Amino acid sequence: MFKFLRKKIQSLTETQQNILTVILILINLGIFIFWISFWVSLPETITPPLVEEKPTPEILEPLKPGEVGEISEEGQVVSGSEIAFFVQNTTGTIQEIKEDRIIVQGDGQNFADRKPRILTIIFTENTITQKLGGGNQRFGFKGLEQLKPGMNILISAVENIRGKIEFKADIINIL
Repeated sequence: MFKFLRKKIQSLTETQQNILTVILILINLGIFIFWISFWVSLPETITPPLVEEKPTPEILEPLKPGEVGEISEEGQVVSGSEIAFFVQNTTGTIQEIKEDRIIVQGDGQNFADRKPRILTIIFTENTITQKLGGGNQRFGFKGLEQLKPGMNILISAVENIRGKIEFKADIINIL
């Protein structure tokens, strides 16, 4: 390869060789200036940015657990170790169907004391009612038409429903 280049350069006239030499010198000079400017612009030491300690954000109201069913000993509230702080699902049996809500006999799994309670499940325009597995979906208040007293349902909510007896449902699965 070098022999080929040498033969090509030797076949050039003296003027062409001088122009090629100047071009190569300018390219090398440009690379040299670039590296010098790069190394000069680097800071001597890199210091990490100062991190301000921010106060712990308060838990939003919909994410706070309710107080119903909390286990108390001598006036102190004890968190139930067998139930998570954030609960989104519960099951129950429909007792009554109203215009924008249903009354359900909950099984108690969203309470620390695990005792069944009457729950009020509020429907919104975004509530999805469906058979378990996603079949026959209805949106909003039309989902109330699918429900009948005595049906077992799985209720899902975006908010924390731990210890709450009234909350908005996002998805109702008919079991």
